[in-house]
Order: sequence, then C-alpha cells, then structure tokens
Amino acid sequence: MGVSGAVPQGDDHDATQEFIGEPPLDTAQQLRIRATHRGFTYQNLYAVGCLLRLRDAGAESLLVERDEDLEVVLPGRRLYLQVKTRKSGALVWSDIRDALDQYRGVRAEHDAGRRSGSPSLIVITNAQPGPDLLGRTVAVDWPSDVHLLYPGRPSEAEAWLPTPAPDLKAMMQWCTAEASNVRFASLKPRTLVEKLAARVQYASTGALGQGFAAADLAQLFEQFVQELQAFPETPDTYRPQKTDPELVGEQPVRLVVGYSGAGKTTWAADAAKRCSLPVTYCDVADGVSADALVESLARELAARHLSGPAGTELPYGSSLDVLRAVHRRLEEAGIIVAVVLDNAHRVPVDGLRALIAALPTAQLVLLAHPWPDQPVLETHLGIASQVLPGWSVDTVVEVFAAEGCRTDYATAQRVITLTGGLPLYVGQAAVLARSQYGADVAEFCDAFGEGTHAMSTAQERILERAFAGLGETATALAGLLALAEVPLKQDELQLLAAGMGLASRSVNGRALRELVGPGLTQSFGDGHLKLHDAARPVVPQVLEGLDEETADRLQRILCQIVEGDWDPARRSRWMRLLGSTGQIGVLIALTEEEGFFERDYPREVRADLADTARDPASDPALRLDAHNALAAWAFNERDMEALASHVHAMETIHRAGHPDFGPREAMLVASRQFRLYGPAGALTQLRRAFAEAHAQTPAPSRFDRGLRYEYAGALWEVGEYREAGKLAAGLTDTYMDHLGLTHPDILLPVEVLHERCVSHATPDDFKRLADCFGLLVKIARKLNRMDFEPWALWAFKLYNASGATRSAIDSGQDLADVECWTNPAGALKQLDSLLRAAQENNLLDMIVGIRSQRAFVLALAGDVPGARAEMEALARYDLTPSESDDIRHQSQLIEEIANPSPR
Repeated sequence: MGVSGAVPQGDDHDATQEFIGEPPLDTAQQLRIRATHRGFTYQNLYAVGCLLRLRDAGAESLLVERDEDLEVVLPGRRLYLQVKTRKSGALVWSDIRDALDQYRGVRAEHDAGRRSGSPSLIVITNAQPGPDLLGRTVAVDWPSDVHLLYPGRPSEAEAWLPTPAPDLKAMMQWCTAEASNVRFASLKPRTLVEKLAARVQYASTGALGQGFAAADLAQLFEQFVQELQAFPETPDTYRPQKTDPELVGEQPVRLVVGYSGAGKTTWAADAAKRCSLPVTYCDVADGVSADALVESLARELAARHLSGPAGTELPYGSSLDVLRAVHRRLEEAGIIVAVVLDNAHRVPVDGLRALIAALPTAQLVLLAHPWPDQPVLETHLGIASQVLPGWSVDTVVEVFAAEGCRTDYATAQRVITLTGGLPLYVGQAAVLARSQYGADVAEFCDAFGEGTHAMSTAQERILERAFAGLGETATALAGLLALAEVPLKQDELQLLAAGMGLASRSVNGRALRELVGPGLTQSFGDGHLKLHDAARPVVPQVLEGLDEETADRLQRILCQIVEGDWDPARRSRWMRLLGSTGQIGVLIALTEEEGFFERDYPREVRADLADTARDPASDPALRLDAHNALAAWAFNERDMEALASHVHAMETIHRAGHPDFGPREAMLVASRQFRLYGPAGALTQLRRAFAEAHAQTPAPSRFDRGLRYEYAGALWEVGEYREAGKLAAGLTDTYMDHLGLTHPDILLPVEVLHERCVSHATPDDFKRLADCFGLLVKIARKLNRMDFEPWALWAFKLYNASGATRSAIDSGQDLADVECWTNPAGALKQLDSLLRAAQENNLLDMIVGIRSQRAFVLALAGDVPGARAEMEALARYDLTPSESDDIRHQSQLIEEIANPSPR
C-alpha cells in the first residue's frame, strides 16, 4: 500500500502504513512525527469546517495560530478555539490545564477593554473526556465562558460550530459533506476541502495575515475555481503551429479536433491570452454526466464573471435552468464570454447541443478527439471541424536543436510525415533521436518508418488503441491507404480492395466509415482521402500477411492508379512502384526525359538504378542509361569521385558496343565526359573530347545541339566564360530557328507557350533553349555584369512552359536579384511565389537558398529584424557547405544594410 495523500485516509495508519523505500531507523520518532502531523491536519480540517459555515454564522473573520489555535471574531464576541487530538484514550484535565491558564490572560485583555467583544474558550477534541475532566466541567467553579466540545456533544451556545469527529477520516467526510452545500463553483467538494486545508496551513506559517475575512471567502472560492479550472500552464516557450487561429472566430461555435498530443489545449491557452473576451476554461472529466457538466459550467461562469448576489445566489432547478439563468444575468450585465470546453467528445451530442443552446450569446470553443458522433454534431450545428495543422519544418528543426540534434530541411520534413507534425509526437521523436540514435535524425526516421526502433512512443500507444477497435475490413482498408501513401478517390481505393478480395462496395463503405470516426483518415475537398500521416507508421502493414502473387498484384494496381499523374506526390509514388514491381526499363526511360532532374524524385529510385547499373546480367543499354542518370545526380551534388566512376563505366559499356547504340549514346558519353573535365579544369581533355564527339555526330540534329550546349556548360565550368557565352548565344539562335520562335513569342503567356511546347515534334528543345538563356545569365554573373534580366526572363518563361520547375526557380531568383534594388516589394512577392513552388514540388534542397535570399530582400525593404530572425531560423538547420557559405554571405549583407558605413 502506497503513501496516502496530504490528508490521511483513516485513523489506523501507525499500525498498517507501509513505506515507499526503506523504513526509518527510529520507529518511535516516526510515530511522534505522525502524531504531530495528525494533530495539525485535524486542526486544519476543523478550521475548514469553520470557514464553510463562517458566513452563515454571521462571523467577521477566522484567525489562525494567534493566542489560540483558532479564533473566530463575531459581532460583540470572540471565540478562542483550542484543538486537542488523541490517538486513543480519553482527554484528561492535564491536557487542557495550560490552555485555561493562558486564557486567563486573554480574558483580562478583554476585561480591560484592550480587546473588543466578550471572549469564550472552546476546547475542541476528537476524544471523549475522562470522568475527572467531565466532573470538573459541571462543577460550580467551572468558568462559564469555557466550553468543551467532543464527538456527540455539539455546542449549545454556538450551534454553527462543527461537531468534532472522532478521527481524520470522519472529519474529512464531514467537511466534504458540508462543502457540497457551497453553491458557488464547479469544484468538487473534496477538492474544495483540500484547497481550503492547504490555505489554512499556509496562513498558519504567518502568510495571508494569519486569517480569513468572511467577506473575502467568495473571492477566495473564485480564486480556487480559477486555479483548478484555468488552462493548464503553457510551456515556457510556446511554439505556435503552422497557422495558429485565433481563439474565437465569426461563428459562435468552433470545433477543433485532433489526437492526444496535437496541442489543442496548449493552443487554446496561448490564444486565450490574446482574446478580447473573458475566457472560461472547463475540462470535461472522464465519466462526468452532461447534467453535472452543465451545472459545473453554470457555477463556473457565475463565479468568474458575475459579482455580488448575481454570482453567488443561483436559482434552484435543473442544471440547464441554472445555466440559462446565469446566461441571462451575463446578458443583463452586458458580458459576452468565451467558453473553452476541453475533451468535449466525452459529452453526448444531445448534451452538447443543449449546453450550446443555453448560451446563445457566448463564443464556444470545443476541443475534442476524433469520435464517431463528430459528423452528427457538425450536422446539427451546421459547422465543420477544424484541425490544427501541426508544427512547421522550422519549428521541428528548433525542437530537435533543443535536444542537440541538427537536421536538414528534407529530414525535418520526413519527421513531419512520420508524426503528422503533432507537437507531442515530434517532441518525443527528438528525445528518442538524441537518446537512442546518437542525435542522428535521419537514422531515427529510417528506424521509425520501418518499425525497427526499440522504444515505444506515445504516438504508437495512442494510435494503436484506435486501430484495436477496428473490424477486419477496416483494418485492411487502413493498410491499403498506408500502402498508397498518397490521397486516393474512393473508386481507386475500391480497385485496390478488390485486388485483395474485398469486392463488396457496401461492406467497404461501412468499413471506411469506421476509419473516419476515430480520425484515422483525412478527407479533401476534391473527394480524395488518405490515412492520417501520424497513423501511417502504426497501421499494420497490409503486404506482410499476403502471398507474393497478391502483394505484387496490389502494387501493380496501385502503379496503374498513380501512373501518368503530374501531382508530385503521385509521380514520386509511381516511380518507387516501378522499381518494386521490376519495371526498371520504364523507370530508366523516365530519366531520359529532359525534365526528369527538374522535379523531386524518391531516394529509392536511385538505389534501383544503382542495382541495374552494377548488374552485369542486365542489358548493356539499360546499364548505360542507368549510369548516365547516376552521373547526372553525382554532378548535381558535386560528387566528382562518383561522377568519374560512372563516366568510366559508361565509356567501358559504350566501347563494348550494342546493336541499339547510336548517336544518342555517343552524345551521352561525351556530355558526361565534359561534366567531368570542366570542373576539374582539364581544358585540353575537354577540347579533345568535344572534337572527337563532334566529328561523329550528325548535324544539324538534336544530338549536335545537345552536344554543343554541354560543351558550352563545361567551358563555363573551366572558366572560359567568353567562349562559352559566344557558343551559348549562337545556340539560342539555332534553337529559336528550329522551334520557330521569336523573342516576342517567348513573352506570350506561359499557357500559350506550354501548348506550343507539348505540340512540337521535339518538346524537350524548349527546355534546352531555356538552358542556353540560363547559361548566358551565369556567364554574365561571372563577368560581373547585371544586364542579364532579359535572358533570365526568357529562361524563366521557357522553363515554366516546359515544366522544368527547378530551373524555373533558379531563373526566378535571378530576376529577383535584379528587381530587389529598385522594387524590393516586387522581389519579395516573386520569392514568395518561388518558395511555394519549391514546397509544392517537394524541391526541399532549394528552400534554404530561397529563404536566405528573401531575408536579404526583407532587409532592403526595411525589415532588418525580420531578416535577422529568418537567418537565425535557417542557422538551426544542418546545412551543406554551400548553404553555410550562402547564409554567412547574406547575413553579412544584411548587417551592412543595418549598419551602413559612413561615406
């Protein structure tokens, strides 16, 4: 049996109480300590009993630990209460003799007029008086102003005084019953007693003037209400979610729904600080009835917002009648309140509707877990629930940094994908990454995503309970949604379900509704739905329990569903499915598209291509193309060692020959050689390789144009800027003639250009023309020229028309570089658009660069504090060397703007 609470629960603790940890060495001393605290606790509880009846007695105040244990000041008289407790045995004369001796001095002060009112000494005891003491109290010489109260013997002169109880348990029960008559606040009677006892103990230390004024008790009770029903304390540093809404909005009722850990209560507590209305917070206890909640809320509102009789003298009647009466009084006083009802899902829908109807002018904020009756409430109220969006990537990085874990943007985004961005889940992920994975966030993500982590998380425990209540079909559908990863239409989900033998639409429909109830799915306005991100790592893996044939069939069905969709998430999922279903040829064909490296691609694709490139049994043509794609990745990442390895492999495969090899393959090998020689400064090798390849390439042809462009880019890498510029300028004319374009044509709306692009025989040449303009911009920068705006604009338009998002963002940044000096506001608008494009297309490696450039433009626009704050946020990321250099450079420029040097 564990140690009891602050107030012991019975009278036999000395005999039966066990200890937490080792028992004390001195048992006798321990018994004396217990007896002392038992006496103080009994005294404090008796004081509570007096406080609960103080106003009814017409008393002015209760004083503690003055000339007596307790003193009650009433009009015209003053009661001195001596409290004596005994564990066993009777109360004897020697127990109270000193108290009577001291009281003679007190009486003398009153007789002399130095103290007002007639005094009385009342001895309060939990024990029966012994025969000798009892005989003394009825003797003729016993003082008439000294009285003895004990169990079964109430006071005749002061009937309002509590009759002493025989032990602590009985005294607590009496006080609790008395507290239930206090019609003031929503405190449970036991809670009110414990709070008052704690306050008496505190006053006994010399605080609070060592007393309680009867006139202040209403305010004291109200303070208890505020303490116990106020919002839970927010963290020292509140971290807002992506878009923190205000507490109240235009609609009178707001329903905010989310799993435990979504940060609903913390958000509401923070938002309440900024709310213009007086706010009342009420947490619905588990198992509480609707009637009890309504009555509690009524008294809470009265205690907080009404003064005088309007707040204390509430009518009798049903709980709803009381709440309506409180609302009327609030309305008459011109008070509009905001009410935050936490854990509202614990209240039946009818009870919530009745509560809301009784408060027609109030603003109500309902915080709830997803629950099956949620759609019913939304329909009745004509509202749609809101979901807090979770923490942003910056906040996730900040949380991990606080745990000593640095992470890059892409990995922080993975954390959000795995946790839904829910604050509790992210916070625990950061702790686990530090304690279990050596602060390696990527390793934690890999383990958590694969389910190989050793320590259970709150996220799993919370969501596994939700899955435990699902039927077999609902669990299977959840697994299919997890397999899909991307939002699906119901017809698409039905196709998948049929693939594993779940052909009944009606059964599947019912099962899907099972998922909606506990909030395991997220619905979108276009009819798509997906599994909640936080639930995906927890849902049982559907493929694990299937035979190989069925598992392959499901993946191929899903592959067909997402094929050809330009949505970045679906396209990424499609590419991964191509690898897992063995369609490597289709995957490699994708890498041959000019715009492949302009978009996001999943990490698994690279691994699939590497496996093909290394496999000597694979078709040489496929291996060549696989090495070509891997060489492009290596070049973009400036991994020159890997680039050299892939180039040499391509040379070997090409020399061995293949019936399908022709000008295209020769051009590919040569262009990758150019990318190897250019950064290395190997100008002689570069010129030789170009001469050899150019002599074998038919002209004019797309291979010849591509070869010359790659050569111009390599000349730029090696530092031959003017030669590279001359070659690039000539290529722009060649491409424009080939495409039938003029410079005014390029300035047409992007939609028009796009139509011309997709309808052309060689649509990739639109992107290559943009590449030539982009190269001219880079050459101009190297030559310290800022007259590149026309080229940047043309490149930007053509990249957008050809779907080359990454390069379009690069060119957009070039344009912002020019515009920021004359129109900072316009440049900011441009950069905001580029940032959205990078986020929507999952080009996460570009975001830090865009934001650092944006911070510099903010400073140019006069917002130096905002610029500095942005750079501080970016500095928390795990940055690449080039990103670190960029941050330092932009930070230096910002400080030069903030502190211009005198001329």
